[in-house]
Amino acid sequence: MRIIFSLALVFGSVLLADIKAVKTTTDLSKTLPADSVWKDIPKEPVNLVAQYMVNPKPKVNHTPLIEVQAIHDGQWIAFRLTWKADSKSEAGKTGQFSDAVAMQFPVKEGSPPPIFMGMKGNPVHIFHWRAQYQKDEEKGKPEMKDLYPNMNPDMYPMEFKDSGHVKGLNAEKREVYSPGKASGNPQSYQKNSAVDEIVAEGFGSSSVIENKMSRGHGVYDPKQKTWTVVISRPLVRPNGSVLKPGQNGFMAFAVWQGAKQEVGSRKAITPNWVSLQILGPT
Repeated sequence: MRIIFSLALVFGSVLLADIKAVKTTTDLSKTLPADSVWKDIPKEPVNLVAQYMVNPKPKVNHTPLIEVQAIHDGQWIAFRLTWKADSKSEAGKTGQFSDAVAMQFPVKEGSPPPIFMGMKGNPVHIFHWRAQYQKDEEKGKPEMKDLYPNMNPDMYPMEFKDSGHVKGLNAEKREVYSPGKASGNPQSYQKNSAVDEIVAEGFGSSSVIENKMSRGHGVYDPKQKTWTVVISRPLVRPNGSVLKPGQNGFMAFAVWQGAKQEVGSRKAITPNWVSLQILGPT
């Protein structure tokens, strides 16, 4: 913890970028990456570094730069995020990982907490989009038989026309085979959004918010080899972060490249907070 604080002090006076959210009259609650509203919004380049605080660390920084655009309509704020990725990764089978991007905001007003997921009593609010979640949202969560069509052991008996000697099977009893659902883990439920909302007060303290209000959608361009993802969120998020037009705030970013075996702590991050200005009408 002392190391975290010392690094926070070293970087404390340095802002890596200055993102300005422009006011628009467009309803941003369902905006998409290709919408015309983004056409004239300036892009702010934000440098990323390989995560360096927690093991396992990435050996190479695969995402040195992310471009950020921001707009708001007085109720919602939307961020359009673009970065280079050699391929599209949506995870699925064991050993496959998903492309992903996350935005982090301080929950309390005033000076932000240490950028490494906040601290006790001074939490951060994270919006985490994953290509895997988007695929689940669009096509439904895959079953074991979809991922491993030739696999025989450890299958759910209700997936076969003939369940053998196992009687009385139904959807509720299936939960017996899903410890995550049985324990009430929101990330185990059927996804209705490509974005998870998370509150954290330091490493290892992440807690997923069930009643998430944010939305996200990403598009991968195989020719340009880029992901473009839009994440929209209310400016005022009860029990989360609050953003106010006319005031300055802070945010941070992280990117995972699944094809490069990035997951968990293996990611590219902003080493310090990025300035966020929410502008009024121009």
